[in-house]
Amino acid sequence: MKAVILAGGFGTRLRPLTFTKPKPMVTLVNKPVIEHVVDYLASYGLDDIVVTTTFLREMVMDHLMYREDVRLSYPTEPYPLGTAGSVKNAGLEEEDEPFVVIQGDNITDMDLRRLIDFHYETGGLVTIAVTHVEDPWNYGIVTLERDGRISRFHEKPDRGKCFSDLASTGIYVVEPKALEFVPDGATFDFAKDLFPLLQVKNRGKGNGKMFGYEIEADKFWVDVGQPAGYMKAMEWMLKKANRDVFMGDNVEINGSGITGPVVIGDNVAVEEGSSVGPNAVLFEDVYIGKNSNLEQCFIGEHTMAEENACIRNAIIGANCELGKDVEVLNGQIWPNVTIPHRSTVDGTIKRFVRFNGNGNGNGNGNGRKDGTGSRNLLRTVSDEEAFYFNMRKGGKIVHTGFVAYSLEMFVDILRKVDKRSITYHCGEGYNDFAAWIRDVFRDEELASEVAGMQWWEPRSKLIRVIQERISELKSRVEAGVDAL
Repeated sequence: MKAVILAGGFGTRLRPLTFTKPKPMVTLVNKPVIEHVVDYLASYGLDDIVVTTTFLREMVMDHLMYREDVRLSYPTEPYPLGTAGSVKNAGLEEEDEPFVVIQGDNITDMDLRRLIDFHYETGGLVTIAVTHVEDPWNYGIVTLERDGRISRFHEKPDRGKCFSDLASTGIYVVEPKALEFVPDGATFDFAKDLFPLLQVKNRGKGNGKMFGYEIEADKFWVDVGQPAGYMKAMEWMLKKANRDVFMGDNVEINGSGITGPVVIGDNVAVEEGSSVGPNAVLFEDVYIGKNSNLEQCFIGEHTMAEENACIRNAIIGANCELGKDVEVLNGQIWPNVTIPHRSTVDGTIKRFVRFNGNGNGNGNGNGRKDGTGSRNLLRTVSDEEAFYFNMRKGGKIVHTGFVAYSLEMFVDILRKVDKRSITYHCGEGYNDFAAWIRDVFRDEELASEVAGMQWWEPRSKLIRVIQERISELKSRVEAGVDAL
């Protein structure tokens, strides 16, 4: 019997951690989530595993290439096909026996053999593992008949319309012929499209095309694709290991207190006088200065916080730099953000994230000197790639309300944005304006020119340099001389 791990999502609920790595590669107790899922399947003898991936798929493939105990395949998709579409694309409809489908963010110790046996006993097209939850509006919910047949299914209903607290776990046993209802080459989901379709086709027939298997009460299941679920899984794993703190390799804790549950990644350093936890996760290569306090937080890889940092109820992305006496309270900080000394963050501070054509996102690109084409440089970018104008105001780092989706919008905003925003983005040792032009638009020449400007110089000089480049680009497009 084959198994399919659905690992193609963008991990939006776990942002900003998933801007720099795909959700399946976010570490849980210092091992990527997807590896926990592979281990779970392999423990039941399911060693022929299809992994559907899109975003940063090479990172997943490279990490799992050492596994010799399982056969892993990674079908390519011409474009995101949805959960059911990706499974059909992988050729599972050609199988001669049912297969198991599991979401790439599921952590569970459910008895998978019992689920499979129940599927064979009932003879349905699909069997969904279900469990009682406190927030059913976040899931697909079901009503079961006495024989386990699903008489009603609704994907993520409004809060006031939840007719059940029995939720789909995202773990299914599927007959290959169920994929006959999935259109070829179309974006099609199990929960949003296939299950409602099967529900309609089954009405009045009574033979039960879909069944639900309720997970045993003493078994654990959680969706780690959102912070609360991640923390719940972390605490469960630590309890299983009879510990409340897990530390990776080469960790330095210099005279600081650790209160579990806490997980500390490889090559992390915490200086003296600091307190970490409870419910804190420090990913690899994090540095925390002395006399800092961290509680209920995620600190992304390669992030550095200088002394007297206070980070509570927060998620901080990768490669951030927090100055001395910085507070992050109930906030989120996107990757590659610098927070100046003695600043407070109590909201979401966004910075652009570069997305390539394959959905590969980061904020550290290598631009070509001649750009990548005039039309590309004049394009409108996505919400993730947009430039968010922030500033320091009364000791706080806040969003100004201005967002630039193109170079022309950027220039227009520069003319009217608060001077403090320009000062913030062109701080000592960094220039966010130049980084955006280089990493998103790949114009190394313009980026170098902008990088050479200082925050105290007149904004008119910065506007003039960028405006001249825009005019040049437009002239090239009009003349049909588009740089390639």
